[in-house]
Amino acid sequence: MSINNKKLVLTVLTAVLLFTAILGGCSQKKKETQTNKGYSVTDEFGHTLHFTEKPRFVLGNTANIEEILIDLVTPERMSAISESNLNKDFSLIADKAEKVKKKIPDRASIETVVALHPDLFFMQIKTDQAMADTLTEMGIRVYRMKTPVTLETIRKRIQEMSIAVGEPERGAAMVQELDQKIANVKKRTGNIPKEKRKKVIAFSSLGASGSRTGVFHEICEESGVINGGAMAGIEYAAKISDEQIIKVDPDIFVVTDEGPENGHGEATVKKILADEALKNVKASKDRRFIYLKARYRIANSQHFGDAVTAIAKGAYPELFEN
Repeated sequence: MSINNKKLVLTVLTAVLLFTAILGGCSQKKKETQTNKGYSVTDEFGHTLHFTEKPRFVLGNTANIEEILIDLVTPERMSAISESNLNKDFSLIADKAEKVKKKIPDRASIETVVALHPDLFFMQIKTDQAMADTLTEMGIRVYRMKTPVTLETIRKRIQEMSIAVGEPERGAAMVQELDQKIANVKKRTGNIPKEKRKKVIAFSSLGASGSRTGVFHEICEESGVINGGAMAGIEYAAKISDEQIIKVDPDIFVVTDEGPENGHGEATVKKILADEALKNVKASKDRRFIYLKARYRIANSQHFGDAVTAIAKGAYPELFEN
């Protein structure tokens, strides 16, 4: 075989090999595209939702769900924000909420949700299963959720929501930050003997409350204080009577800051101090009050850690001097 023929054969073989490699690469890419079928999530009521890509527009039906979403996704990915989370007297995310383009009333109606066309609607379910069913029938993905009242269920909510919106790394970072806040408090209050822990009772303009089954009880547990409502044995949403308060004899009243209408809690304090039945209670005699924003009082989002910190600092200021 002549030199020229050898060169020709080598050129043809090289071209064939190159062509084969290109085909193989294309085939692999095609295979990857075909097998990349997205992801599925199962909500807290057992409904499975499938996504071929992360949802572009998300929506929540409660203020605490919005608190989580605003830190999980960019404002552009939120279909809308509720009016309550724009109110700086109450909201914990007002500045971030202002960046969301559309505003809707609290507890949006079916018509409002449908008009927004969200790719994913996070819905805390109480008695409105019918609304969730209707939205599902109309083609809207509804992620049904229970109300979290413990630290563990709050962590779980953040993690599961982050997976649903396609941002698991962000969710993990939020949980880590929450855990760090709790750890910082525990480092200071964890060794306080039970008999020396401060007893607190939560007060709002509607009266004293704080059952063992609410999120406030869990906030107290993590803060290193004792929830007087649990000591009184009240049921969920029940009010604590003066007689029960006297029996508990709390060291501190945790007063809900309900905005300017009640002087950010001052009106509630005046009412407590004017109550002759409570004048000999330790908290009244010592005038020990912790003012807590209403959203912190029911913080079942990442702000649970902030609520724990606020109560711990208010109860044991000497432990946080450094």
